[in-house]
Amino acid sequence: MDERTAVTKFLNKCNAYARDSIERKRARNDAEELPAWEAYIAFNEHALEEIANGTLDAWFEDQHGHTDAPVLQRLEVGGMEHVERSIWLNNVLSPRPVVIAGTHDEDGLANFAPYSSVMQVSTAPPYLTVSFSIHKDGRVRDTHANLRATKTVMLNVLAPTPTAANTIDQTATPLPLGESEASLPEVSVSASSPLILSDAVAAIEASWVEEHPLPDAVAMLVVLRVEAVWFTGATAPPSGIATLCQHGRDEITPSPVGWKRTVSKHYGED
Repeated sequence: MDERTAVTKFLNKCNAYARDSIERKRARNDAEELPAWEAYIAFNEHALEEIANGTLDAWFEDQHGHTDAPVLQRLEVGGMEHVERSIWLNNVLSPRPVVIAGTHDEDGLANFAPYSSVMQVSTAPPYLTVSFSIHKDGRVRDTHANLRATKTVMLNVLAPTPTAANTIDQTATPLPLGESEASLPEVSVSASSPLILSDAVAAIEASWVEEHPLPDAVAMLVVLRVEAVWFTGATAPPSGIATLCQHGRDEITPSPVGWKRTVSKHYGED
C-alpha cells in the first residue's frame, strides 16, 4: 500500500470513529465536547482534500524528489479462469452502485433481484444499460424475462444500512419459478409502489428499448429509457445521495465518504 492510500485510510477511520463518538454523545445528551469533535473531523477532511488535490505531494516525495508511485505490471486476462478474471475486474472497477430491480410478469407476480451492472450512458435521451446473464441451466433471468414481457422495471437505490444490505442478500437467493421475493419476511415493499422497496432512498422507473447479445458471451446488453425518478422531494440532491455499493466481488458497503473535489472543466470553464 502506498503512503497516500495509508494516510487516507487512517484519516477516514479517524473520522468514522469521531462521527460514532458524536452520535453516542448526542444519544446521552452530552453536547459539551461536540464542537471539538466536529472541528477534528473538519481538520481531517481538509487534510484529505489536500492529499487528493496534490497540495501535500511534497510530504510523499523521497529524498531524490520523486513521488513513491507504485510500479504497475500487465496481467493478460485472456488466460485467466472465470473466477480469477471476475475477481480482478470486480475488485479493480470498484465500488459500483447496487440497485434492486423490481419487475412483474404478465400475471402481476413481482420479482426483485440485485444488479451492479446498471450504467447511465446518455441524458438526452435518458438511457441506461444493464447486462443480464443467464442461469447455469440456460434459463433467462426472471428480471430479464419480465422486462421483455412488460417493458417496465423499477431500479431501487438503497439506503446505506445493514438492513438494506440484508435485503440485497435475500433478493439474490434463487427461488423456485412462480415464487416472489416480495413474500420473503426480510423484504418489505413501500406504499409508494408495489415495485419500490421500503429500503429505497430513491428509484428509477425505466422501460425496455432494445437489447444486443454481447460478442462471445452468454449475456445480453439491454438498453433502458428512464421514464421517471422517484424521490422524497421535487428538488434533486445537490451532490449525490448516500447509497449502498458493491465493493469487490461480494462485499456490500456504503458509498464512499470523506474528501471530495468538484470538477468543472468539462463545462468549458477556466
